[in-house]
Amino acid sequence: MAPGSERRARGWSLTQRLTVALSIGAFFVAVVLGFLGADRDARHLAAMQADSELVGVRSLAERAAPLLDRGDVMRLSVLASAVRDQFGGRVLVLDRRGRVAFDTALVLGDKQMSLLAGGEPFQRATGKAPGERVRESLAPVRFGGEVVGEVRLQCSVPEVAAGFDLSWFGLVLLSCLTMVGAAAMLGHHWSARVRGATDSLIRLAAGEVAGPSPDDVESELQDLGSAMRELEKGMQDGLARVGEGYVAMALQVVDSLEQRRLVPPGHGERTARLAGRIADRLQLLEADRNELDIACRLVDLGKASIRTTILQKAGPLTEVEAQSLEHHPVHAAEQLENIPALRRVAKILRHQLERYDGRGTPDGLRGDRIPLGSRVLALASAFDYLTTCAADKPLDWQQALVQLEQRRGEVFDPWLVDLFAEEIRREPPSADPEVMIVPGGSMPWRVVDSNDDEDDGALEVQTELEVMADEFRFEDEA
Repeated sequence: MAPGSERRARGWSLTQRLTVALSIGAFFVAVVLGFLGADRDARHLAAMQADSELVGVRSLAERAAPLLDRGDVMRLSVLASAVRDQFGGRVLVLDRRGRVAFDTALVLGDKQMSLLAGGEPFQRATGKAPGERVRESLAPVRFGGEVVGEVRLQCSVPEVAAGFDLSWFGLVLLSCLTMVGAAAMLGHHWSARVRGATDSLIRLAAGEVAGPSPDDVESELQDLGSAMRELEKGMQDGLARVGEGYVAMALQVVDSLEQRRLVPPGHGERTARLAGRIADRLQLLEADRNELDIACRLVDLGKASIRTTILQKAGPLTEVEAQSLEHHPVHAAEQLENIPALRRVAKILRHQLERYDGRGTPDGLRGDRIPLGSRVLALASAFDYLTTCAADKPLDWQQALVQLEQRRGEVFDPWLVDLFAEEIRREPPSADPEVMIVPGGSMPWRVVDSNDDEDDGALEVQTELEVMADEFRFEDEA
């Protein structure tokens, strides 16, 4: 069984869960719209009833005008009773003085009231008792352009009961379920493709032949995440193997240089051991220790790009030759920085010839701007050069430490120099390495022209400003 496929045997698939959730949601939407539809119908009927009452009052006012002007109460009562029977309410007919000429309820006969509908017919809501709503429609009675009275129709307004519109509910539910079904079909089609891609990625990451999975249930997105993690792990392992293979080839290049006597034999191994002692004192992380160890073993890798005549020259180098030789850390960095797993190693190698005072190469970094690994590598490499290489005779370890201590704060990190000297005095090197004559004599660091000493004061004043400028430059590059 492929990795992750055992999880699919449990529970419903994501598509099934979404389909059920959408179906339940569609049902509740249809229920809500069913109630809202019934309420809308009830309000529509109430509005139609109100309009009908207003039309009936206006018609009664037109017909009652000549009768009211003549005082024909008998016929007024017939018309009023017909309107009462039609709308099921109470009809009042008032004369021009506001006296009740006729009341279908036979309650307000001859009672004096104010005429309200002097302009156009209108409606108003009144309440005779708590919880009882009455809608009153009023219309003026005009005869010969003069208002001769008023007609009022009072009807009880029933409370709108909460109803349910089954037809609206069924229509909405059918529409929603149709959309859910279409979404479920699309979701199933999509999830099938995701499952297929997931299985292929998992098998590919596990080193198996990718193919269709017999089990296509459950947790597509979880399996896709698992597949991506497996793929990422596989890619990291692959990059690590590529890095290891490239380091092995680079070590063969360095070994070839040593066998041809173009670089000091065993210089990288000895530098790595010395740097390891400093790393122990600094308590570096395991990953940082490994990168520092690789950088030390490849310290001479860039010299494979330098002309052989320069590496074989025993006497002092010309200015052009010295500049070419000083460029070897950049050559090494350019060879390694294209490998993701070796980019930090390339950075250490690139800055191994930087000086603590900022006069080194290739970028003129100073102080803590120089990577810690590069500062450790420069110190360990210089000590090994002083004790193994010279124009005539190498220095012993005490003399080499004196040389390093004279350059503390100028070429090397003073804190690392003190720590390294303490470590060497505690356990001096016991090996008697093979002596080799190297180009440029016994000075392993970049020599600065003495004329540059005049600028020391200016350099010290500008130190903080340059550090700030470096910070801004690095932030922009990030």
